Amino acid sequence: MPRPSRPTRLLPVLLHPLRAALALALLAATLTVAAVAATSTATSSAAEPPRTWVVDAVDDSSGNRWDSVDTGGPVLTIRVGDTVEWQFDRATMGHDLTSMAPAGAGETAWPTALQEYRDPNGAPVTYTFTQPGTYRYQCSLHAPSMTGTIVVLPADGTNQSPTAAPVVDPLTGPAPHVVHATANATDPDGDDTDVSWDFGTGKAPSYTDHAMFEYTTPGTYVVRLRVSDGKGGLYAQDFQVVVTDGGDPGTDPATDDALPTIDALAAPAQGTAPAAVAFSTEVTTRGVLDAYSVGVDAYPDLAGEVEMVRSRGRTTTTLSVTGTKPSTAHNAVHVHEQACDDSLGGAHFRFDTTQPFAEPNEIWPLFTSDAAGASGPVEVVKPMRAGPKAVSVVVHDPDNSARRIGCADLSPSTADLAYAWSFGDGTTGTGADPDHTYAAPGTYTATVTVTRTTGEHAGHLSVSDSVQVVVAGTTTPTIAPTPTIPPPTTTPTPTPPTPTADATPPRITKVGPVRTVRSARPVIKARVRDAGSDVRRKAIVLRVDGRKVTGTSYDRERGLLRWRPATALARGTHVVRLVATDTSGNRSSKRWTFTVVR
Repeated sequence: MPRPSRPTRLLPVLLHPLRAALALALLAATLTVAAVAATSTATSSAAEPPRTWVVDAVDDSSGNRWDSVDTGGPVLTIRVGDTVEWQFDRATMGHDLTSMAPAGAGETAWPTALQEYRDPNGAPVTYTFTQPGTYRYQCSLHAPSMTGTIVVLPADGTNQSPTAAPVVDPLTGPAPHVVHATANATDPDGDDTDVSWDFGTGKAPSYTDHAMFEYTTPGTYVVRLRVSDGKGGLYAQDFQVVVTDGGDPGTDPATDDALPTIDALAAPAQGTAPAAVAFSTEVTTRGVLDAYSVGVDAYPDLAGEVEMVRSRGRTTTTLSVTGTKPSTAHNAVHVHEQACDDSLGGAHFRFDTTQPFAEPNEIWPLFTSDAAGASGPVEVVKPMRAGPKAVSVVVHDPDNSARRIGCADLSPSTADLAYAWSFGDGTTGTGADPDHTYAAPGTYTATVTVTRTTGEHAGHLSVSDSVQVVVAGTTTPTIAPTPTIPPPTTTPTPTPPTPTADATPPRITKVGPVRTVRSARPVIKARVRDAGSDVRRKAIVLRVDGRKVTGTSYDRERGLLRWRPATALARGTHVVRLVATDTSGNRSSKRWTFTVVR
């Protein structure tokens, strides 16, 4: 309340007691009237009293989202002193509420971070905002559809947004290309401005008014400027930068892990003309699981491996983890749609992005750890081919699903692959899973070649694999005419029986090793037998840790395959995959793991 004004000078000193008393009474009355007037003025100009705003976590047929009771969306504009209450009575699955660190100049750091998990109908989460700014939050389990923003204005509601006169130069040039960016930011209210330059490569933004950045890879990039006054005011502008090829033909692109491992598949691999065959390119990506985020401190020994095999109508995800909390159910392990270093893996991967987040539409390799904190082999099979956004596997804290303790990036990327098929009969096709019909009998070799369409490897590298398809002819029965006279006696030529086509794939048994071994050069072995056809050594493909090995020995009579690495294997778990194809085109595969503990 404003203090009442004080008289500029005291009343003259009154000598008469009665006049002095009257003067004092008059002074007191004057001060009382001034105080009442000031109180009335303060009350009439005070801001609205603080209030509580409700935001619901909603799961329904439309998806998963934050829904403000007042705005019908995930964005709220409130005043300092107001409270936001997140409720979960409209949720049908668990959600976490996590405050987000500033990703640019237009956002504000939370004075006290939020990281809460609630089951459906769980207790509300409340937060009172005491400082102006723009605060972002999310459910990290369903991040794309469940992010929200709280804009907190000063209590009196007055604020003007900052302005800028940005210069970005040069906007085009050959790689390596250096760009200078200057914001020239100001604020009409005299507030301090925070500037953020994001140069569109996934690297951390620059938080200075003048910044520069070097582009080393050709491409088109979006440079984003954000200027914030910390009170909800924001200036934003985007610029396009085009980086052309630097023209160095003597530099070959790197070859390590540039393309994933592929296998060509055919179903059925044999038939009768006309034979309709469904082809598929089986694509394998892998990753190493490490302690991550809060797991670096909580579970520093967390380690493991993941693998994803994508093919027509099928995705197989395998996982092996050690160093987690012993004898505990890990009920939050998911495939995510962003890399580990990108927004902590982002949200869960969904096969169908038009459908809500739920286990049937996602990949959850859940496990219960043993007494040593190990998962053992975990495998999840889904009847769909996962899209290119399935890029990482995240292990959440078993005690708080809002926290993430381990992550593995699946590589190489499958986002920009082109598939070219040659079906072996003079025709071609495209796509990962084409259909083709063979009109005539014969033995055909279909080959798929995979290349990259963008990036530094575009047009330079390729990987191919083939599959054999056997098509038999049809036998048209001969119908003899009804004789009018007895036919002459002849000795009929016997018709040879039509051979029965072999539809049984080879059997792969007695694989090893399958547990721990102390030798760094163990003998990897398997038995490959086929009852109806033969299996040749060149039709057996052995891969260890994703790499095709050479120098295998194969005893065809006994069906014994053996291979010993020429150099020592690293300590840890190794993945073996064996694919065998018989002479009729039937294919079998087997996958197993072992651990070197030397």
